Amino acid sequence: MGKKVRKATVLSTEQITPHLQRIIVGSDEFNDLNAQYIGNYVKVLIPQNGRVDYNIKTSCMRSYTIRHVDEHTGALTLDFVINMHQGPATNWAKKAKVGDEVGIAGPGPKKLDNYEHSHYILLGDLTSVNAIKGYMQQLPKNAKIDAIIHAPTNDDVISLESPRDVTWLITHKPDTDVVNALKSVPLSEQQPIVFMALEAGLVRKAKTVLTDELAIPRSQIVSSGYWKKGLDSEAYKLNRQQTVAKSS
Repeated sequence: MGKKVRKATVLSTEQITPHLQRIIVGSDEFNDLNAQYIGNYVKVLIPQNGRVDYNIKTSCMRSYTIRHVDEHTGALTLDFVINMHQGPATNWAKKAKVGDEVGIAGPGPKKLDNYEHSHYILLGDLTSVNAIKGYMQQLPKNAKIDAIIHAPTNDDVISLESPRDVTWLITHKPDTDVVNALKSVPLSEQQPIVFMALEAGLVRKAKTVLTDELAIPRSQIVSSGYWKKGLDSEAYKLNRQQTVAKSS
């Protein structure tokens, strides 16, 4: 699909946990989508004042991981975090109605590209739960997988539709509890490949533990700060753009 934008509509919307809104979007242009894209991300072009800007250079876009693809229609199931962060995407997700228009660009590729390793650590929160779900379904069946997801309440725990175990950390202190959980993961002889997608500050802390204390090579760590504490999504997007500009 590349960066081509598809015009889609909301087929259903449901608050499935205190902090997750599940929205299914469909389009006649989704006929090339299938289950192999579960775990990939799409760019959602968020309506502003009831209208969608379908120009990817000027629209308000956010990335979301595909949880499910309808095998007959290609309809996409996406989960939006609500009641935690402020921004146009979460505000839209809370108010979206069946029939509302939305733009979809992608899917983009998965972050992990090594599916032949013996041990993986998957670390995330509600923003990345479906990325972890996708990997747990696709990583080698004989691989050791340590999946750790933190959430604010027990009611936020959702099924990852996998026979593999997941450690759910119910905490309001992820900066300490997630790091401690990471330190307690028993390592194999072959150092693990790590995927983590979390709050940006926590990503930095976890990466320090992985490299300095657990001696995991940076080349085996795939990380992304999906959001940043204290910044709404617009401010964080601008902050990331400025950081990239300074480093280039």
